[in-house]
This record gives sequence, structure tokens and C-alpha cells, in this order.
Amino acid sequence: MRRLVFAGCILALLSAGCAGQQLGRRIVECDGSSQALGTSIILTAQAVPGTEYIPCVDALRPGWQFEHVEARSGQAYFTLNSDRMGLDFLRVTLLPSCDIGAATEVTSDEGDVTLSIEVLEENDDYAVVVIPVANRHHNYAVSVVAHFMSESVNGRDIAATLDESERPISEKVSSAHAAGTPVIIIDDVEVETETVSLRRVGDDEDSGLDFDAALAEMEDDVDDPVYEARWFYTFEDGCVRYDIDAKGEGAQTVKSDVARAIGLYPMEEIYKLARQAGYRGFE
Repeated sequence: MRRLVFAGCILALLSAGCAGQQLGRRIVECDGSSQALGTSIILTAQAVPGTEYIPCVDALRPGWQFEHVEARSGQAYFTLNSDRMGLDFLRVTLLPSCDIGAATEVTSDEGDVTLSIEVLEENDDYAVVVIPVANRHHNYAVSVVAHFMSESVNGRDIAATLDESERPISEKVSSAHAAGTPVIIIDDVEVETETVSLRRVGDDEDSGLDFDAALAEMEDDVDDPVYEARWFYTFEDGCVRYDIDAKGEGAQTVKSDVARAIGLYPMEEIYKLARQAGYRGFE
């Protein structure tokens, strides 16, 4: 678990004297030495008494903004905004317990704390199928796959695959289009001119395209990346729930970014600090 920097920089109580903190204003920082308590952290602790951990913020990505804590009996929460993914793309809620529903347990990034995730929608990679017409087109088709795999379109990485099955070309194209996937056709002309032929879903074939032109043609068909999910960190007498609703540039990396940004802080340490500061109800 990670340590929390209080030092008067707690949540809504951050003062101008904390302007040097990289996390910005009103942030609970997970790492550092504990020095002082503020009202918001006390209210969070009182909202779910007896919980083993409370959430803290570690390192926000550029363009992310923290909203102050809302605390009431039985829960406390804060939200994050993003200049690319919109307002309230992440809500972090401390609760006495969670109904994890259809969430599946996964490897936790918080030590012994159990993490379960329910993915509601995920749309990050953009699939493209590359089809060589004959065996002699194999080498160039492989290079085309490699090139597209190094590219992205509308913020989504391209996942290019090579289809060298024995099925007729028309069947390969129909199968890919049925899945909503565009097709790149490689024939003699494409090999000789180092171009590609693109067959978009529901559209005619565009031949003689260089890679940039093919990517530009695909842009109209590519939706923004999306990641919508619920994460549940469960522990003794408590749960921290993440509601993630990320759309647009940044959604393709939001899982790892959120895991780095948010952590858990031991309530036991808060109780010690509260007792030292003379707060009642933390015996």
C-alpha cells in the first residue's frame, strides 16, 4: 500500500503553500511522510468507520483534474475529469461493502486486496485484415501487416492480421466485413507499386493507396476508443469502487493510467494521526 502526504495539502484544504506539489490542488497524495490531518480526510474516515483502507491519489496524468471529496454516512467519493475523456470519467467511491455482480477477480495491483472487474464496454484496437491474393504476395503482405501494426487511427491502435487461409477471396472479404472489419487486398500491382487496395465495409474498393491515404480513408469508419468498467477493491469492512466511463483519446490507456493514479491508504495510519491531533471518535 502507499503512503499519504497530508502536510495541509488534503483534498479541498490544499493551500497556496502546496503549489509545488506535482499533483496539483486538493489532492490526497499516496506517497510521502504523514504530517497533518485536514477536515476532508476526517469526514472520509467517519463516513465508513472501521474500513481497512481509504482511496488516495498518486500521480495524475496531464489534463486530469481532481474534484473535491463528497462524504456522507455510508460512503465518500471523488471524481476525476479529463480534457480528452470528459467530465467525471472516473468516480472513486469508498463503501462499507460492494455487490460485485458479474465482475471477475483479476490480479490485484494492491497487494493482498482483492480486485474484481466488470467490463461493460471496451473498444480500443481497430482490426484490419490483410489478404494476399497468391503465395507470391506473402512477403509484401507481411510487411503491410507490420506497417499497420505500428500505426493508429483516431487514437486506436491498429490490430492487423494476415489471412492466408484456403478460402476464396470473396469469402474472406465477406467474413471480415460481417465482423465490421475492413480488408487490405495485396495483388501483383500492390507489390510492384508498394501500395494497398482497401475494401471498407459497405464501400467499393480503393486501389493504389499509399499507407497514409489508406489510414485517411479508414478514419471515417473508426469510432473513438471506449473503456467503460467497474472495478471493485474489496477488503475487511470496506470496498473501493471505481466507475470508469472513458471515451476518446486516452481511453486506450486508461486502465493502466488509473491503476497508477489511484491507490489505497491504511485507515490505521489515519486513526493514529487523528488521535495525535486530538480528534474524538478515533479511539
